[in-house]
Amino acid sequence: MTIQFHISDFFKKLFPEVDATNNDAVKQKLKEFYNPIEVIIDINGDTIHVEFQDDLKDTKSNDFYRATDLCVKKRYQEAIPIFLKLIQENPTDSEVHRNLAQAYEESGDYETAINHLIDALKWNPKNHWALILMGNIYIRYFNDVNTAMTYFDQVMETDPNNYVALNNIGGTFLQLGKLTLAERFLSKAYKANPKFSHITLGMGLVNFEKGEFRTAFDFAIDTFKNEEHVDGPVYQKALQLALESAKSLVKQQVGKETLVDYIQDIEKLTGKEVRIEEDSTISTAAKVEFAENYGRDFHLVKTNPKYPNTDHLIAHELTHLKLAEEARQQGANMLFIGKDSKLEGFKKSIQGALKKLEKRGIPQTTIDKYSHNLFHGILGQIFNTPIDLFIEDYLFNHFPDLRYVQFISLYQLNVEAHKAVNDPKIIELSPPDILTKSRIFNVVSARHFESLFGVKMEKTYTIKPFELKQVDAFWEEFNEYRNDKKPGEEYELIQHWGEDLELDTYFKLEEEKSYKSTNSPSSKSPEDVLEQIENDPFQHSGLDDEEAEELKKFQEQHSGKDLNMAVAMYMVGALDYFKNMSKEKVKEIAFEIAMLGRTGINPQKKGYKLNLIPNTSFSGYKLLAYYYVSWAIAMPEVLSDLQMPFDKEFELARQISGR
Repeated sequence: MTIQFHISDFFKKLFPEVDATNNDAVKQKLKEFYNPIEVIIDINGDTIHVEFQDDLKDTKSNDFYRATDLCVKKRYQEAIPIFLKLIQENPTDSEVHRNLAQAYEESGDYETAINHLIDALKWNPKNHWALILMGNIYIRYFNDVNTAMTYFDQVMETDPNNYVALNNIGGTFLQLGKLTLAERFLSKAYKANPKFSHITLGMGLVNFEKGEFRTAFDFAIDTFKNEEHVDGPVYQKALQLALESAKSLVKQQVGKETLVDYIQDIEKLTGKEVRIEEDSTISTAAKVEFAENYGRDFHLVKTNPKYPNTDHLIAHELTHLKLAEEARQQGANMLFIGKDSKLEGFKKSIQGALKKLEKRGIPQTTIDKYSHNLFHGILGQIFNTPIDLFIEDYLFNHFPDLRYVQFISLYQLNVEAHKAVNDPKIIELSPPDILTKSRIFNVVSARHFESLFGVKMEKTYTIKPFELKQVDAFWEEFNEYRNDKKPGEEYELIQHWGEDLELDTYFKLEEEKSYKSTNSPSSKSPEDVLEQIENDPFQHSGLDDEEAEELKKFQEQHSGKDLNMAVAMYMVGALDYFKNMSKEKVKEIAFEIAMLGRTGINPQKKGYKLNLIPNTSFSGYKLLAYYYVSWAIAMPEVLSDLQMPFDKEFELARQISGR
């Protein structure tokens, strides 16, 4: 066995009493130290070779492991005598000296620890754990960076690819706030192994402290991808680093110019202005109202102030516009139409869950609202999940400066999605079938988030084997389209996934051009819908066979009764609007409408406004409907005094609404 020294500061630290310029003195000193073991010493220039004639004994006995285990349990005073006995029996084992030194260091006896580390290094100058411990002692307890560097540099010299050792040294300097030295060692560790999560985290933290937030963010993302233990400190620290780096960049307005340019691009693509406004009443983080569907000459993007990452939400909704317009130009755009007529059937399918709510004393009005929200919530997932995958891909690949706000926003949305299907209270009360389908959509979204940013959200889900099988199938199909999607192909995924989950009975997809040419109510704004019903209440255009049959029965039941269908339909909406409102509040609205109507209400006019029903524009017929219903609820005893000829319409509205 041969060990090697260089005539350097490191050698002088181990043998300070030797004149390193005198070869004979060096040989004599080394022979004295290694005595009684026979050694042959050769000095060639500044290199010293020490050749042992016999192999050194290994002292890894049961006593060694027992003492080491005591150290793990922090029982250092019990371990020290065992190590000392082992050294007395065999002083040649470097690791025994190193473990003994660590026991003294943990006990606060740093001088004795240094002495035993010197012995450890004399027997094995490449013992990198002894080198690191020696450096740590000098830098932490004596604030002696120069001496510490003597030992740390020796690690780089003797084992330049030992990324674990280099990372530990870099981490020590990072904890002490010595960023230059930390980066020096971490960079070498990164070069040796760029996929070691501890190293990428360290590099990210160094860059964050330097104010290099983009680089810090990138290293945090690398850490997610390299680290499998999502509950471990490395992963969690990287998540915190990514969020803080991204927030710092968003605070610096990174991505703002990109968003402004994107708005202009969408305006040019669609030929219409894009307007942005906050709306706390919307049920989602954001929504886009297409100009074509609302009879406007501008598109409107609404954002919910509950979600602060507005730039991403706006960009997301703009991409909805982009995909729809590109599909429209190819004649491939589709309209997603939820079948509200299927709501009652949906409620029957979840009767078990609704019965639980009834037994808990939940009011029927609340249960009805819950059913309605659940129905439209799962419809929203059917429509949005496949399209959102393509949208987030597009934003990630085309707008690097928006990635930071995109990351924060998607993380928040995924956390909420996880809670929605994993919260024990929600699980207890939710219909199992709908919960399963919602979970499948959410896990697909989580997997996509991981594919972009490395955050392993899917691992946080408790998912059943059959659910995972469906997730895998959806993910495989998405990836078949992912890199070369043609305009409108996203609708194929909506249809396929709806069919696979047996949800397709609740919606239909129809070609936009042919659907609108039939003047279908679902393709128009709400006011246009009711105006159409009034003008032509018996049309069948745009309905599937089942819906047409239902409409036919309805028409047969109410034909010949001299009804104003527009007013009746508006009354249905009014009854729904007032259903959870106190009579006093309804009375206030009734009086406001009465004041507005002192000069007359023109049924053909549009644009009426009420202070007590903000953000709503009323046509004349709609206002008359609300006028009648508000008085019928709040002051039925004087309703006849209004002399409004809508008694039949009101009775029909009550039948339809069930109120």
